[in-house]
Amino acid sequence: MANGYSIIAWCVVSVLGLAAATAESRPGSSTTVSSPWKALADYPRPPAPDTGWGIHDNPNCSWKPKQPDEFFKELRSRYGFTWFKVLACGADKLDVVEAARRQGVEPVVRLYVDRPSPHYPRPGDEETKFRKLVQAYVKAGAHYIEAGNEPNLNLEWSEGEWDKGNRAARLCIQWLRARRLIAEEGGIPVFYAMSVGGNDGRNAGQWWDDCFKTFAKMDTIAQAFAGCAFGVHCGPLNRPIDYPFNPEKNLPHATRQDRFDSLMKDNTTYLGVELLQYLMARYLPHPIPILGTEGGAFPDNHDDKSYPPVTPERHRDLNLEILRRFNPAHPRYWGDPLFAQMNWIYHADTPPFANDSWFNHPSYGRMPILEALEKEPRFDRGATLGGHTHGRPPGPPGK
Repeated sequence: MANGYSIIAWCVVSVLGLAAATAESRPGSSTTVSSPWKALADYPRPPAPDTGWGIHDNPNCSWKPKQPDEFFKELRSRYGFTWFKVLACGADKLDVVEAARRQGVEPVVRLYVDRPSPHYPRPGDEETKFRKLVQAYVKAGAHYIEAGNEPNLNLEWSEGEWDKGNRAARLCIQWLRARRLIAEEGGIPVFYAMSVGGNDGRNAGQWWDDCFKTFAKMDTIAQAFAGCAFGVHCGPLNRPIDYPFNPEKNLPHATRQDRFDSLMKDNTTYLGVELLQYLMARYLPHPIPILGTEGGAFPDNHDDKSYPPVTPERHRDLNLEILRRFNPAHPRYWGDPLFAQMNWIYHADTPPFANDSWFNHPSYGRMPILEALEKEPRFDRGATLGGHTHGRPPGPPGK
């Protein structure tokens, strides 16, 4: 999860959604996707109507709702949330996952350990415990499993490992092993979500590209990604959702090549996953689901001084626009590969994360976004999949 300093960083990766990219023809039924790859329609989702809206657990992994079934029933029926990011320390959240599943909310489980890169889970006792946890959460109702977090930050690496270099290659080797273990125990592995600003000078997009290149060089693209999902942490900071292609900036009429080049240099925008989808189209034969497992706009953010800070009202408006674009009928629909946005965060009791709370904010109470969601029309974004693998751009510029 993000630390206090990396509030700029962590955000933002995001999913390509531009109308331009998603308005293309939608070729191919699920039968045209050859094994081991899967059509997007063949991945699990919550029961219809699936809005793609979600929220992240309390970052205190020992916290649990007192009445889990009522908790998830309200999240879904009152606010439209159909996804929930579960932060689990061991087997303490099995009952939470069971309740989410009963109430029609898709749980995405992160198995939390401190500094997981580049070895977790190690062979031996740690692997045995890991397998048992994955198996237990799958039995409880989870499909999607995370085994790491923001590995482009040094605080997520075991002591002394960050400075050894060759980080992307070592991370890829770790992933191939963790991915196999998760799949063998019945889960869908979720590739590590990056912070948009890495501690070695590479942004999220550059890490993605380096990892894709590494897997391609190792001839393990299918081994790494077929049947998997891709985690991202998406957020606009305090900028407009379409930054830097909004009319006020210098790229409102950018070409596809301009967009690709701009986003490769700077991912601090919710449009960062446009870049991710371009890269997927370059390296993968078929798209895989993208899960926003943290993110959204955060209260009081004022990282870009050329835009106003995120007041409670701007927090409402920015997040509402992000969530509205999950509707396939929206002219700027994010695209089919972006399955969900699990916004940071439901609630935290202590700094620095308490200020990011949507429920019971220490200064603002119940954030205005919640009242807005109560009134917002629901839709089923899964209805358009229909056995097709679509919403995928034709490839990076120049391909």
